[in-house]
Amino acid sequence: MSLGLENKRVIVTASSRGIGYATAKRFLEEGASVVISSENPSSLKRAHESLSGFGRVYSVQADLTKPEEVKALIERGRSLLGGLDVLAYVTGSPKPGNFLELSDEDWYKAYNLLLMSAVVAVREASKHMESGGRIILTTSVTLKQPIDNLDLSNVVRLSLAGLIKSASRMLGKKGILVNGIMQGWTLTERVTQLAKDRAKREGKSEEQVISEIVSDVPLGRIAKPEEIANVVIFLASNLATYVNGAIIPVDGGWIRAAL
Repeated sequence: MSLGLENKRVIVTASSRGIGYATAKRFLEEGASVVISSENPSSLKRAHESLSGFGRVYSVQADLTKPEEVKALIERGRSLLGGLDVLAYVTGSPKPGNFLELSDEDWYKAYNLLLMSAVVAVREASKHMESGGRIILTTSVTLKQPIDNLDLSNVVRLSLAGLIKSASRMLGKKGILVNGIMQGWTLTERVTQLAKDRAKREGKSEEQVISEIVSDVPLGRIAKPEEIANVVIFLASNLATYVNGAIIPVDGGWIRAAL
């Protein structure tokens, strides 16, 4: 069954590895043209070479903590693609730590990375979606349920719920559907590093920490990046024409809240 993504023009941010890479790959497999981005030129080059066998891909270097580079990424991406139909917005994660030990600089950097970058990207992308489009913001379960020692994520990501809801109401009138995804524990370099840090902090092995994480997920395992990417694809597809302003958990049931 066609998902209606053939020849769609897509920008996927932070896409040289992990969830962003998996998302870009899925769009290419569906026949879309894709712009990928990363602040690391060598990682971006490797990803471009790896993805080029799946379809039409372009790459743009951009640091998502710098709003001016986010704006330039959207403009350059639109130019390369000849237009813009979908923005799949993925970011890296801020440093771990609790609010007593994090510096003001840490907070400002997380604010720019997680919120201001998204504000700029949504605003700039929507300007180029004259005939409608899709904007999907990938965020974290910390938006709904805090995780110890991830205070930057717990606090700043919560603001994305307001952005998604506000943008969906305004842009929905223009045929631009705005939604979010709350990703759960996923097999990425970030989660591996978090497990190492927690193991060191608590005097445990990495295996013990991973086992404890998995034990709290009803499905009994950590997600693969492709499983997050598949929900992004759904929200961008012709199967989700009446989904707007939703923030969907993709966490294997980890979030305990009923609402």
